[in-house]
Amino acid sequence: STKRLNIGATDVAPGDTLQRSVDITNAGSLNLASITLTTTAAPSSLLDTDATNGLQMVIDRCSVSWTESGPPYTYTCGGSTASVLATRAIIGSTIALSNLTATTAGATDHLKVTLTLPSTAGNTFQNLTSTISYQFTGTQRNATNK
Repeated sequence: STKRLNIGATDVAPGDTLQRSVDITNAGSLNLASITLTTTAAPSSLLDTDATNGLQMVIDRCSVSWTESGPPYTYTCGGSTASVLATRAIIGSTIALSNLTATTAGATDHLKVTLTLPSTAGNTFQNLTSTISYQFTGTQRNATNK
């Protein structure tokens, strides 16, 4: 339940939302300066190229593992939540993420990715397919005296 970004969705209509969970862990021994996200699509379609009416993404963090229901997958947080990424178009490069604890060595962040097809998406979105890939990148902290 912590690796659901590879689960597809079908028959998505304007106004529908999709939720998926993923854990990211800093398994290293050094703290990170930041963690960014790059999303790409292959195959690509209007679902990912239309920044206004195409898929929109929001990412939230839970202080404990998300509780999963479904499918269709939905998640509730039994701890505290924080916004990691405000609503934006799904495709982007080196998107800054905030409120992560996995910048600390050994820490894990429990994330929920929510995708929405805006209710303004018209008939041109019917029968389209996009496969979205997510790449989280940790940037090492700056050098320091030891």
